Amino acid sequence: MNNKICLITGCNSGIGKVTAIELAKKGYEIIMLVRDSEKSRIAFEEIKSASGGKVILKYVDLASLDSIKKTSEEIKSQYDKIDILINNAGLFKRSSETSDDSFEMTLAVNYFATYALSILMIPLLKKSKKARVINLTSELYKRGKVNLENDFGIEKFDGNKAYANSKLLVVYFTKELSKRLESKNISVNCVHPGVIGTDVFREYPKWFAKFMNLLISKPAEGAKPSIYLASSEELDNLTGKYFYKTKQKDTDKIANDLGLSEKIWIKTEKLTGIKYAE
Repeated sequence: MNNKICLITGCNSGIGKVTAIELAKKGYEIIMLVRDSEKSRIAFEEIKSASGGKVILKYVDLASLDSIKKTSEEIKSQYDKIDILINNAGLFKRSSETSDDSFEMTLAVNYFATYALSILMIPLLKKSKKARVINLTSELYKRGKVNLENDFGIEKFDGNKAYANSKLLVVYFTKELSKRLESKNISVNCVHPGVIGTDVFREYPKWFAKFMNLLISKPAEGAKPSIYLASSEELDNLTGKYFYKTKQKDTDKIANDLGLSEKIWIKTEKLTGIKYAE
């Protein structure tokens, strides 16, 4: 695993943090792509200490396309390749909030950031012998809806609907990107890690978050699928698939519309201004 470079978003806590530690132990160089915060700096030191591996800290605001572009250019100027990209960061909002790009915040972080970073990293991923893109999604995608006419937004905000919609878009993006990269050396898969106690509940009252975290799995369990998809040799050349934890699973019919997949891609290019060039 020496000299393999893994870029992970949102790894200053939860699933991402455990994933970073365990992959660093396996010999991967980890690039932490996180918010500029004291929490991120503390996590950086903890990941280095726990893994004994090489860990690099990079700051980005995943709710800002300009920030994603700026950080991507910085990475491209410093690295010759990226072997693994794990789009781990996720957000659940209880109330409506708008990003700097005028996107609903859940959509901005969960979907547009995943799209933008993946597209911008393709030049470095192509330089790996066998690169992998891993997108975290959720079984809640089954409750999602694609609103093309409303630029993927919803008229009356509902946090649960916004989250489900964003995760459905991630599934569609995974399939469409894998198709467009099928002749390259880059596999693209998505994974539902299970219901895990992470910062997803951070907007709820503290008592509720603590109660929920007692009932569901811990981040160490939730990180296992990401670690498996990143490092397992048996997954070489497997692409465009959905995993429920570590098991490949067929997607529900709501995520199988090939015509819609193309329309989502075109709409996303238009909204973000970021396009994949062969």
